[in-house]
Amino acid sequence: MGAPHAVRRMHPASLSVMSSLVHWVATPPPLRQPVLLVALEGFVDAGAVAASAGSFLRHRWKSHVIARFDRDALIDYRARRPTAVVDSGRLRRIEWPDIEVCAAQINGPRDIVLLLGPEPDMQWMAFGEALVELCRGLGVETVIGLGAYPAASPHTRPVRILRAGNLIADDVVASAGDITGYTGPVGAGTVLQDAFGGAGIPAVGLWAEVPHYIAGSPNPAGALSLVQMVAEALGTSVDTTELEAAAKAHNEQVDEAVADHADAAEMISTLELIYDEGRHEEQLPSGEDIAAEIERFLRHQ
Repeated sequence: MGAPHAVRRMHPASLSVMSSLVHWVATPPPLRQPVLLVALEGFVDAGAVAASAGSFLRHRWKSHVIARFDRDALIDYRARRPTAVVDSGRLRRIEWPDIEVCAAQINGPRDIVLLLGPEPDMQWMAFGEALVELCRGLGVETVIGLGAYPAASPHTRPVRILRAGNLIADDVVASAGDITGYTGPVGAGTVLQDAFGGAGIPAVGLWAEVPHYIAGSPNPAGALSLVQMVAEALGTSVDTTELEAAAKAHNEQVDEAVADHADAAEMISTLELIYDEGRHEEQLPSGEDIAAEIERFLRHQ
């Protein structure tokens, strides 16, 4: 990733020459070999794991917004509607979905740039080109993307993290396992990996395996696992006490929901056997009705 103490300071005059999709709101701070962390809401984020991890790190690192992408050009408001704040009969404000770029100086050899917000609904190729340009301007040399998908994995076992990256990212986050085979639809984060690869920037996606029977509700255990792996990759430490407590409470709620359903307990025992024997590619045990019942229980907690 280059010399750990090199600092990149972006001159304010250079901000105006970047893509018209990027609107700068603050001058970026001096950054040491920054890593871009991509955590977009949307497709392939089971349990809102990536969005939760990104939001947690944004606040833990006290990062500041330095740029926003042109929402009118990238977001379909019919799919991601803005919200209104109305008080005492008056419209106080409209809150818009924003794709934001944040930056922070953190403990460790490298600093961080975060890309947060909803996955764009359109212009993915232009979005990727703008991000490549932004990375070059900020001196970003490595990109880590976050995501999650439903898997044959029980909530009673550690969350597995797998990786998949562009061809030049083989040595990035080496402690994660590899996704051995996949052909199918992807989210914007994977398209960005391809754009970064074309620009010679190593990019890797980290994917948390979320138990399929609770994939429709927020999963703090998955977010915790991603946060811990990101911290490891950056050579830094992150206080995860709050997230650990949330993960523990969530798992206890799932245990309580499962206790009243013999079919659910049997399904989870099967998943534990699959997990312990390393048969992670095995077909998911059927559990749609059980999953719906568990998620109804969680929503009322």
